[in-house]
Amino acid sequence: MFRLAHHDTTGRPLLHSTVAGLGLAAALLAELAFTDTIVIEHDQVHVISRTPPSDALAHTVLDQLAGETIAHTVRTWLAFLSQTSHEQVASRMLRSGHVRAETSRRLLTKSTTYVPTDANVAAWPWARLSTRLRNAQPLDAFDTVLAGLTLAADLHRHVLDGVPGHVITSLRQLIDTTPPSLRLLLHHTEAAIGDAVLTGH
Repeated sequence: MFRLAHHDTTGRPLLHSTVAGLGLAAALLAELAFTDTIVIEHDQVHVISRTPPSDALAHTVLDQLAGETIAHTVRTWLAFLSQTSHEQVASRMLRSGHVRAETSRRLLTKSTTYVPTDANVAAWPWARLSTRLRNAQPLDAFDTVLAGLTLAADLHRHVLDGVPGHVITSLRQLIDTTPPSLRLLLHHTEAAIGDAVLTGH
């Protein structure tokens, strides 16, 4: 999701920071759902395994979820995690050597761009999804959720630029077949992003 949300050579963000934060927060929750660490039931996130993930960031997110004495809604966790998700995922990418940080200064502000160290690797998620969807090839569960996140964040206009409308319709139908936890996560992510865009936050 981080790669899809940034230009594959320059690292320039393709999404508003709020939208990117929500999309990446959803991706972090999806990682835990894929490993049966959490489930989403009645719109709430429940921890069902406290086995520490091998990835440091996934471990951190799990600790945050498990540290609450009551279950919170998906929307609550998306809002909370989105505040730091971009920086945390960027740090993961830096540690693994997939990006390098370039800082620029303008007057009293500075900004950091995370430039891919290998454009081919950075472009692979976009190329993979685009090719498979355009050619009506099957998607595995991982790519189905990734494609769902691109729809939720309105990134499909970039990833699937120029595809016929029926491709998007077919993709939405495919998303409806994902396991309940992931389907609910995608639904709430799209709703949260839609609300953020409408309110300008």
